[in-house]
Amino acid sequence: MKFSVGKSSKRDFKEAVSEAAAGLVSPKLLLFFSDVECFEGYNEEIKGRFKDSIILGSTTFAGFCKDGAYKDSLLVMGIEEGIECYADVLEDANRYPLKYVDRVQQCVQKFGNTKNTVCFEISTALISCEELVLSTLNSILEDKEIPLFGGSAGDYGKAEKTLISFNGSIYRNACAFVIIKNLGGKIHLYRENIYKPTAHYFTATKVDERNRIVHEYDNRPAAKVVAEALNTTVEGLPKYLDSYPMGRIIGNDMYITANQMVTANNGMAYHARVYNNSQMVLLEPDDYKKVIHTTIETVKKDIPNPSLAIMINCLARSMLFEGDVYLNDFAKEMSSALGNYIGFAGYGEQLGQQHFNQTMVLAVFE
Repeated sequence: MKFSVGKSSKRDFKEAVSEAAAGLVSPKLLLFFSDVECFEGYNEEIKGRFKDSIILGSTTFAGFCKDGAYKDSLLVMGIEEGIECYADVLEDANRYPLKYVDRVQQCVQKFGNTKNTVCFEISTALISCEELVLSTLNSILEDKEIPLFGGSAGDYGKAEKTLISFNGSIYRNACAFVIIKNLGGKIHLYRENIYKPTAHYFTATKVDERNRIVHEYDNRPAAKVVAEALNTTVEGLPKYLDSYPMGRIIGNDMYITANQMVTANNGMAYHARVYNNSQMVLLEPDDYKKVIHTTIETVKKDIPNPSLAIMINCLARSMLFEGDVYLNDFAKEMSSALGNYIGFAGYGEQLGQQHFNQTMVLAVFE
């Protein structure tokens, strides 16, 4: 596979793109990630320079590559050989993305076969669109057994504005997707949790799914139930919310659901949907460096010589690592398993049918 990853911290858009995309001529697929402030400027310059390429971009809290973690910077990955890919965009993502489902179908139909194929998607965040987007994409992808992974766009961590880009157009309410066939081997997908279950399990018994609010666990006010489990009061609960997310249990799998806030009526608002009768577990922090080491060793064993990799590392995880002065080391350590890779940090992660939070998702190409 022929590709390159580049970066630039220059704020002159032309100079930054020249530096980050040095050596790229006409990539089949170009991914780029940057801070919100310069995103539109970088996008315009990239659009003008790579008119024949499929281009997907997203705002991010930080960009990742083998050299480290970068804020207020532009990161670019251009793939010139070794893949076949087709892409499009789902608009009106928070209301009716299904209106554009034919765009997914048309992309899938262009492949002779879909062996060793994956769908990568980026959605704008802060508009609760992810579950609608996933159901739309998977209505086509699942029939062809094409797995999906992706993430929600990010910003500085203040939940103010996120943007994505598709082929030079900027969107505030959309999902850009690209279906990629690896011509050189398989594509492996991974999901990493750095939180572990406590002994406290609940059933969601009164739920506002669309607004991501659980009003009751086990027929009692949700905030009171969670507060009791943490041995605190409802008033004291907010200080625990970042460190003690919930886990939504589906079969043998557990997906992290990040707390948003305590609502006025002692409900709990979340950053991903919880469904009525969902089985939930209160989570607590695990030894994250040990977990990351295990992930690295697993990837190394599965794919000794990866060609490229794409990472989505949740914004909340990234902020945690940054607070521990570990974010840069984390990015470098991941390269021992991923090789030359690119990554971004946003407000949610997606894998298969599920949208979740505070997680790392990896796609590693043989």
